[in-house]
Amino acid sequence: MESDPQQTKSLTWQYTRTSVVKYDLRILYFLGFWPLLQSRVFRALTAAVVMLGVGHFAEAVINLSTLQGDLEDYTLAVSHVATVCVGAAKMIFFVFHEHEFCKLVRWLDALVASQMEHIRGQLQGEAIFYEAQKLGARITLCLLANNVFIVTVWSLAPLMASEGEKRLPFQQLPFAAAYTSPLYELSYALQTVSVFVIGFINVHVDCFFAAVMIHTSAQINVLAFRMTDVYSRNASEKSKQNSDGGKQRHSSASYDNSYKELCLWVQFHQEITRFVKHLESVMSPVATMQFIHGMLSGIMLIFPAASSSENGDLVKCLASAPTVSTPLLLYCLGAHSVREQGESLSLAVYSCHWTEASTSFRRALLIVMSRAQRPYNLTAGGIYPIERSTFLSLLNAGYSYYALLKNFNGR
Repeated sequence: MESDPQQTKSLTWQYTRTSVVKYDLRILYFLGFWPLLQSRVFRALTAAVVMLGVGHFAEAVINLSTLQGDLEDYTLAVSHVATVCVGAAKMIFFVFHEHEFCKLVRWLDALVASQMEHIRGQLQGEAIFYEAQKLGARITLCLLANNVFIVTVWSLAPLMASEGEKRLPFQQLPFAAAYTSPLYELSYALQTVSVFVIGFINVHVDCFFAAVMIHTSAQINVLAFRMTDVYSRNASEKSKQNSDGGKQRHSSASYDNSYKELCLWVQFHQEITRFVKHLESVMSPVATMQFIHGMLSGIMLIFPAASSSENGDLVKCLASAPTVSTPLLLYCLGAHSVREQGESLSLAVYSCHWTEASTSFRRALLIVMSRAQRPYNLTAGGIYPIERSTFLSLLNAGYSYYALLKNFNGR
């Protein structure tokens, strides 16, 4: 499955109809990120997105070099341009590694289809798959709705300013007040559309990887269910057959069936292991970008909140914290689930009624159990482990940073 050259082919709109990450792929397509239709119109859309990013970055440079406002204005400007820059960086990374992304999607869909053939008709196994599908879709659609609301409110806020005061939504230019139509409107539209499109690309690339990790975790969970079921079903069949006579003949047939299923389980476990390694190679650079962005944005929020004596700045920090921390939480929970389900495979092997199996079958199970104890580790940059404790450590570091600054400023 891994060496199939068809896996690196570009995806199409028709292909996404049956993909387990359909919503993520189609949203990224409409944002000009993922080319599901090879056309000049889409390439023009992608070029327009790049130009929007360049325009927003240029205005941010002007803003930061001429800014004379308070610390809050400076940190907000840095945070906004960082979001655009990280989204653009993810887009550039995708352009150079599009085939690896396509291989990731096709490989995941193939794994899901292969497992569905083995668990079809088994309610518990099918429920695992459908729950993963619902969870992935809900996360994507909820974040889409949440980001539409946040960007819309932020973009319309300057329009509520007092009459005669012209402000731009994200980057304040020194000559904005002297703008005459349509220059002010064009700058306003440039900032709003660039943050809307590139910011959404930034978020939904993270949603895509979160959905992939959710389905990967589900496939490992289904594999554990199959392993637990390998010998128990055949043991029950053997018990039923022995009650009818022919004990020795049916015992041999039961062992053969169990051993064949064990071999299939081992093959699929090896396939998932190779897939997780490929996921690590594709996701690691993107996760690194997001972790750097998350920590930078966190600093930009905490520093003015700790430096100011007004409670309003702290409230703004707390209100913005979910937007900054949610992508990091998606990565950490997704990677932690993959690792946790991987560790449960060894227990699943132990729980497959091995006491009733033959000596050779038990010996094979020992080898399988030993291999299943190797954890699935997903990292950022190949160094920083992504797991639930990582997110908690970031929260602790953020609070320690805030407390330290607050204590220093209170002296």
